[in-house]
Amino acid sequence: MKKLILPLLVGYTFMVFVNTYAREFRVLQIPNGTKFSCNTCHTNGGGTARNAFGQLVESKYLDGAGNVLWGKELAMIDSDGDGFTNGEELQDPRGVWSSGTANPGNSDLVTRPGISTSLPDANILIANNSTYGNLLTDIAGNTLYFFTKDAFEASVCNDQCEVNWPVFYSETVIAGSELNSEDFNTIIRNDSTKQTTYKGWPLYYFFNDKSAGETNGENINGVWFVAKPNYSIMLVNNQLVGHNGIQYNGNYEEGQEEIQYFVDGYGRTLYTFINDEFEKNKFTKEDFSNNAVWPIYENENITVPSIIETSLFKSIDIFGKKQLTYKGWPLYYFGQDSLTRGYNKGISFPAPGVWPVAKIDLGLATDILDENNNNALSSFYLNQNYPNPFNPSTKISFTIPEASIVKIKVYDIIGREVATILNKSLVAGAHIVPFNADNLESGVYVYRISANNFFDSKKMILMK
Repeated sequence: MKKLILPLLVGYTFMVFVNTYAREFRVLQIPNGTKFSCNTCHTNGGGTARNAFGQLVESKYLDGAGNVLWGKELAMIDSDGDGFTNGEELQDPRGVWSSGTANPGNSDLVTRPGISTSLPDANILIANNSTYGNLLTDIAGNTLYFFTKDAFEASVCNDQCEVNWPVFYSETVIAGSELNSEDFNTIIRNDSTKQTTYKGWPLYYFFNDKSAGETNGENINGVWFVAKPNYSIMLVNNQLVGHNGIQYNGNYEEGQEEIQYFVDGYGRTLYTFINDEFEKNKFTKEDFSNNAVWPIYENENITVPSIIETSLFKSIDIFGKKQLTYKGWPLYYFGQDSLTRGYNKGISFPAPGVWPVAKIDLGLATDILDENNNNALSSFYLNQNYPNPFNPSTKISFTIPEASIVKIKVYDIIGREVATILNKSLVAGAHIVPFNADNLESGVYVYRISANNFFDSKKMILMK
């Protein structure tokens, strides 16, 4: 009998060792598997029944040697039906982790992918980045991005673009603190897959962000930017389509062209008014009776993409309300856009170019100069004519820092010279010249100044 007991004990010990080793090496083949050890795949420790995740792994995701086949496919499955994928619960939403590398994300946030009552507290969070400030991340701290060509609440990133910028999607969004769950939505992409949006912006990863917290996708090609929770100004690349349904190019002439311009954090178009002066709103009435037509953009927060200089923004007081300005230009919405993302109908109202979209390369807004002010200034400058549009008279102001022979000529939109406004020697200082267009037809004209080696031109609109 004693002879039989010893081999049995040795065999039993060997089996326990093999089973324990098998469990241990599988734990190391799952991201953050050591957090719950055997409970990652079992209901209550090794030897107990497998939970939903363990059953899935055992049935479909083991190779011939018994190794776990962790990857995107397994990560994207919601084994326990709690609304969170296996990858989200194990801090590897994209399934990019591989055995032998450092565990991804934050192990403190790991939950059990096979137990439906083990749930993440949040799966979209705000992280503070030392370079870019607050930005959105997934549950594992991976940075999320906006694409400026997504002018509407739809993705135009397909094919190779999607390879480089993988889609972020979560069936169940639990927003972290300081985020509003109502700002998140789900869209259906062209290939019928789903994508999560924030404030109308489809969310993406960047394939070259290898670790949590990396922001290598910021300002790629001037169209990719980290997703921030509180942009006051964002950028879109979009075709201009006026309230009349006509397409316009960047010169506000009929034609097709995708241009980049300012929008608010929800992707709604922002405009400037050509008759405004430096930090002076010349449109809004004191009783705000016309504010519904061109609502002022009220925002004192200045959070912008990294390619825009924050110092160029300022808030001004408009009869007790705060309006944001850029380079001195007050910013507005257009009422007929109905605060709808992607619309830019205001560019043709009342005529093309009167209310242009706000852009990075806007010239500095200036005051209409006092024609008696002849103090020498530091540089040549041509101002926008005022009023504009006009009928039939307007004034053109400019400054010259030195005595010059100044020529100002007017051209029609196809480049034919139609008038000479000025051709004389002037002293240094600020000057204003009148222009009467009685003999011209309605339309867009260009006035061009030359003074010594200074040349500049601007558009003006004659409306009869």
